[in-house]
Amino acid sequence: MTKAKTLFGLAITMVILTMVEAVSGFVLWLGFPQGSGGGGGGRGGGLGIGNLTFWDISKHTWTDIHDWVAVALIVIVILHIVLHWKWIVRMAKSLARDISSKLALNTAQTQ
Repeated sequence: MTKAKTLFGLAITMVILTMVEAVSGFVLWLGFPQGSGGGGGGRGGGLGIGNLTFWDISKHTWTDIHDWVAVALIVIVILHIVLHWKWIVRMAKSLARDISSKLALNTAQTQ
């Protein structure tokens, strides 16, 4: 597979993982009442609040999905940075060169 196809696959994977992370985050934030730990204990334990689900998935499972997708996303982003490292270095050098030449030009004009 060419580097371009690999980078495209990584980009698509990052988009999909980001969408899953966002959806699971919103489900955990808005789909479950605060303090609903899912264990059935504490306040409301006898009311069945500990067995809440969203789209037939428990809060515990949503949390697992959210956490593991975050780990996968971090790995993919690190891989993306590693594969773009030469470009990042070239751009940093180019920007530093542009900034230093503008500073030198401004210094020369003020004297």
